[in-house]
Amino acid sequence: MDKQSLLNIFQQKESRKDTTNNAYATRLSGLAKRFGKYKEETYDSWEFLNNVDDVIHFICKVPNNRKDKNGENCIPNPATQIGNINPIIEYLLLINEHILADEYLKIKKIIDDTIDNIYKKNNGLTQLQEENIISYEDLLNYCELINKEIVSYDTKPILSHIDNWNIEDLKSIQILMRLYLLHPSRNEYASLKFITLRDYKKLKAPELNYIVLGTKKSFISITNYKMSEKYGVKLQEIVDKKLLKMLRVWRTKRTQQGTDNLFVLAKTGAQWENQNLCLVLTKFSKKLINKNIGSTLIYKIVISEAGYSYDQAIKNDDFTSAIKFNEVLEKFAKSRGHSQKVQKEFYKQTVSE
Repeated sequence: MDKQSLLNIFQQKESRKDTTNNAYATRLSGLAKRFGKYKEETYDSWEFLNNVDDVIHFICKVPNNRKDKNGENCIPNPATQIGNINPIIEYLLLINEHILADEYLKIKKIIDDTIDNIYKKNNGLTQLQEENIISYEDLLNYCELINKEIVSYDTKPILSHIDNWNIEDLKSIQILMRLYLLHPSRNEYASLKFITLRDYKKLKAPELNYIVLGTKKSFISITNYKMSEKYGVKLQEIVDKKLLKMLRVWRTKRTQQGTDNLFVLAKTGAQWENQNLCLVLTKFSKKLINKNIGSTLIYKIVISEAGYSYDQAIKNDDFTSAIKFNEVLEKFAKSRGHSQKVQKEFYKQTVSE
């Protein structure tokens, strides 16, 4: 089952975003290869999915390549299990194998219930997030550690922790982390492109995601994201001087490289996709602080800090501060692409002092 053939099938559902179709094709083609290796067979078609019990056993019970604290291969967590089952169901529905799809759907509902129970137990965190959650202060310390690693790499007075890593990826993460701290969002930052304010104004309707840099005004413009049909284009003004300076320096570098992409793959120069952002984020957080820190967990840590400050202001009858922190929470909800009601329901305070 090659990825392109699968992608052609997934693209039959026109309402689904290209990024989701691509993720589904990648997941299912990878699953077919891993399951074939496990069974010591080669699968060129979808028919291996008829072995529902074997496939589910592999997805849910066979250890993957992720290591636990003891260095042992981990059993896939419920979120990973769902991530592998979803494309199976979608694929089978598109090729009209509805009865088989229903078998997987029944199992998916059971795992969904497990995830819901874990969420309730862990105060809005998945099992993996519960294992990797850190405080807001530790998140800031991690950002500072990234800065120090870059300095040590550039000056080389001592052996850097990243001598064998790609420095461009780390500098990309330096920018990305500041973006997430100030404008927490989803993985769509992977597809950001630089554009001048003058050129942006010429667009009748922006179709891509942009970092818009002007002389007096700069902002982030997000058009392609999960809830775009409901919320439309997301605009977030950039006022942080340090972030603006980093972006202007990075734009000059990208211009010299002949690209307008904010983030690119070091080896190929191709623009990041969402999964590239996830992989690079977790690669460096694992290396530097032995934690898997992704965009969703960063968001939960950041809004937990703002939520804690808001609650403390209310508790102390400090309504001026409460209004300020509520405005921050409102801005974060908008940047993430959901309502404050959803924010309060699913992203409760997860880190407190």
